Amino acid sequence: MADDIERDPLLKIQEVIVVKGQSASAVESSMTHWSLSRADIEASGAKSLDKVLKNVPGIYVRVGGQGTPRVDIRGFKARHVIYLINGVPANGAEDGQFDPSVVPTALIESIEVSVGPSSVLYGPGGAGGVINIITREGDMEANVSGNLEFSENDTTNGNINVAGSSSNWQGFMSYNHQETDGFPMSSDYDDTDEQTGDTRLNADKTLDNVYAQGSYFVSDDTMITGNIDYNSASWGKPSSDGTGSNKVKYERVDDFDSLILQLGFAHKFSPSLVFRGFGYHNESKTLDVSYKSSDYEDIKSSEDSTSTVQGANLQLVKDFFDYGILTTSIISEDQRWESTSITSGSDTSEQFDKDAWLHTLAAEYQYQSDDLYGITLGLAAHNHQQDQGDDDNYSGQLSGYWNVADSSKVHAGIARKVRFPSLTNLYSQSSGNESLSPEESAHVELGLKQDLGYQTEFDVTGFYTEANDYIAKDDDSVYQNLGDYKFKGVDLSIKNQYFDDLLLTVSYSYLDSEALDDDNISELEYRPKHQYRFQGQYQFDIGLKVNLDIEHITDQTFYTSEKVSGVTVSVQNELDSYTLIDLNLSQPIMGDNLAAYIRATNLLDENYYQSEALPQAGRQVFVGINWQL
Repeated sequence: MADDIERDPLLKIQEVIVVKGQSASAVESSMTHWSLSRADIEASGAKSLDKVLKNVPGIYVRVGGQGTPRVDIRGFKARHVIYLINGVPANGAEDGQFDPSVVPTALIESIEVSVGPSSVLYGPGGAGGVINIITREGDMEANVSGNLEFSENDTTNGNINVAGSSSNWQGFMSYNHQETDGFPMSSDYDDTDEQTGDTRLNADKTLDNVYAQGSYFVSDDTMITGNIDYNSASWGKPSSDGTGSNKVKYERVDDFDSLILQLGFAHKFSPSLVFRGFGYHNESKTLDVSYKSSDYEDIKSSEDSTSTVQGANLQLVKDFFDYGILTTSIISEDQRWESTSITSGSDTSEQFDKDAWLHTLAAEYQYQSDDLYGITLGLAAHNHQQDQGDDDNYSGQLSGYWNVADSSKVHAGIARKVRFPSLTNLYSQSSGNESLSPEESAHVELGLKQDLGYQTEFDVTGFYTEANDYIAKDDDSVYQNLGDYKFKGVDLSIKNQYFDDLLLTVSYSYLDSEALDDDNISELEYRPKHQYRFQGQYQFDIGLKVNLDIEHITDQTFYTSEKVSGVTVSVQNELDSYTLIDLNLSQPIMGDNLAAYIRATNLLDENYYQSEALPQAGRQVFVGINWQL
């Protein structure tokens, strides 16, 4: 393990938000902010980003018809969440979404989740929140480390990591491999015509990931950094089991390749003036194939698409010392989506090639007064250029916190956010609508963090959000600005570490979602009203570490189209509540160099659904080792 070398935090561009000193920034202290450390990730045993995020209050990770985990936050869907890798955008150009299952936890140092009145420096979007993935660095890692684990259905997960550093550079490399023939079904599941046997059909997946990053300090005032992330994968999209109202589809991603390139730099002109920024190129190529039947042999149609996002974010940071910090930012991004669609038996193919430019000019001022109180004010102007012409809009944020006493902190904030239509929303040949308006949302948040004594911390935040011109498909499957939605709720957590070796966390999230102007649909679908979570970590004297996660999801609706008296109407249905228990046991064998573990997910073998007619995994047991040299 290399020594921890002190660097000026103003040069650390991975954070996006300027951090000064050791305390949290004013903007982070003024909103809901969850941080998951490397220790939290290792304790859970999770091998991909989506499995870690499901334990964060207010976050709901749901697998729908596309077979890809989607992260929803406070009622907003995955496309309303900004994903960053070391501060650089990673959302796709096609639909603005991101697949968290292709990010191995082996390369993650920490995960920063910002919810509510988040910073304008992230650019447009982010009505749901911002998830920044900070990757591991060579100056805090073992020289060589790795993991290998096995489970049923030929499931294998493994990685190997190499790290190095000196006084003026650090580097980290990682190779990850994941493969499975599918996840096991619950023993309580009854076979249907579309799902038979103990293994979920068409749920196989193979993923290879190569990641490398490094930074070099030219001097104490100048730093350059870069990273590269490459994925190659293929997977099945498990079909409906035939018990629902939707048509059964047989689909696969037969080939997926993605490449993320980032190059950043920072230079300190003086103790009070820093210029920093990064350029990026994110590209993913996907071959989606639809088959005629469950034998997945005869092709019905295919789409070969390429999503490309490239741009730059430049920041000028002025430190006024006792009078706060001002950060200005210029963001320019080109989004492009190209695809070729072929239908079996057709002599022609459908070609698609569209792009859009997005520009942002933002400024954010932070002020902190000796940790007693702080305020943040941010404003941003956005310009969206597409075939129909330019569209100008703006976002803003005002938030603050007050340490009422040594044990009490109150925070509050308001924000206005805007999300421009994705390329799919605008130009999809089957469902696009070039006349769409941007989605706009207004956010209000009020929270309290209270020290209850006995190493117990209580955190509660209430929120209210209105989203206008929400984009969704109408009855003809065409994207429209369907209406205005309202979200209100509470996120609550209690954390206790009275005993050094025992950490207990209880959290609860309440969400009330409503369509303000729809006579047929009031409560929005696939947004659970109640989420309960319990996490416990304990380490025995012999070194055995026990991590227990319990999740209970209840009151979740979905809608089906049915004919009543000859008229098609939307009928509200309820998904059954479910409880998931995950357990991870890890025992060191050779000090810090080798540890063996056994991990069980869905320990009670719950038969549950997160979407209509799409059964999820039953009990899975993994055995493996972690090692380092």
